Amino acid sequence: MEEHAETTVGECVELEYQVAREDMRQALKARARASGRARRAQRFALIGVAAFVGASAVPLADGEAPDTQSLVIAGLIVVLLFVLQPWLMARQFHKIASRNGAYSGRVDDFGVTVSNTGGSSRLNWLAAPHYAETPDTFVLLSGDKNVSCLTVLPKRGVREAGSVDDLRTLLDRHIRRL
Repeated sequence: MEEHAETTVGECVELEYQVAREDMRQALKARARASGRARRAQRFALIGVAAFVGASAVPLADGEAPDTQSLVIAGLIVVLLFVLQPWLMARQFHKIASRNGAYSGRVDDFGVTVSNTGGSSRLNWLAAPHYAETPDTFVLLSGDKNVSCLTVLPKRGVREAGSVDDLRTLLDRHIRRL
């Protein structure tokens, strides 16, 4: 399917796209940065890693060999929480989103409409008061403290480079960039 956009400057930007796994990975990463709960969970995980590394380093102060078991556990925590878990979440979100085939979106002064074979949803700007820009997407985020909802708008769904700028301008006009 060809991806393209039509733009009327200052009024609306239309998008057509297939959701990609990388879109979901970037969106979930942006959501994690915006969510207080996710930031706290990451801090807690880092404290756990630091504790395991510290426990393995204590024997070094006494001139003994480090506790390799603690180092291995710290490494596993890092891999699980910061590599495997985000990859698995993006994979699952992509699997769910791609079931609905091609997406079309419309962003205008009233909000955002996203449609696919499964239906459509219309968000006014109050429902998504924030957005984050990633290298490949714009991610609209809900205003609750856990950022429970997100809407992904891939930049590749916009045909002309100027239309990406028009979309950014529309978003900046109505909601706050994080």
